[in-house]
Amino acid sequence: MHSAYLQDSMLVVSISGSLAEGDSLLKHYGGIFFVAVDSIVAGWDVCGIAVELDEATLVFLMCDMIQLFEWISEGSDDEAIAEWVLDHTRVIRDPE
Repeated sequence: MHSAYLQDSMLVVSISGSLAEGDSLLKHYGGIFFVAVDSIVAGWDVCGIAVELDEATLVFLMCDMIQLFEWISEGSDDEAIAEWVLDHTRVIRDPE
């Protein structure tokens, strides 16, 4: 990890990595994602995340984070939640 900071209640984390890393990247993203969730539960003013990679940024917005907490409170299946998170993560490619 290169850096981490809050910007307008979004946790922004910069890491070395590439979209081509597949499962390895997903493990890093999942770790960052759950740190953000734990921070929200602990009362931090975090409402979304942005993970900056070498060629793109992964973004999970506040509106999706709110929906996620509703799903968790309803006792939804962990696998279904993980799939939903990935489906709602936006990939913004950095211009070259």
